[in-house]
Amino acid sequence: MAIKVNGTTVIDDSRNLVNIVSGAGSSTTAGAVGTYAFCQTDSNPTAEAGDTVAGSTLSWSNLQMLISSSPALTGTWRVMGRSVRAYNSTSGNTLWVRIS
Repeated sequence: MAIKVNGTTVIDDSRNLVNIVSGAGSSTTAGAVGTYAFCQTDSNPTAEAGDTVAGSTLSWSNLQMLISSSPALTGTWRVMGRSVRAYNSTSGNTLWVRIS
């Protein structure tokens, strides 16, 4: 007997798992839709969880706030944490996911 989730077969009649992954987590190419990156915003003083921005307003970053503008980010990204600019520094780092 096949097992279905929302009408899609996930385990077929021979009890093999079927790969139905699409969207978040389906790619491992940096910057691809569904991938995550530590970035900082270049234009927004504050980014709250759920906000979306153009990739062109982000810079690659790390937890020590060392940034890189290459390769350029493209598409639309959603913040998965909170990014707040402190004093006169650049905006804080947080986790982003590319959604388109």
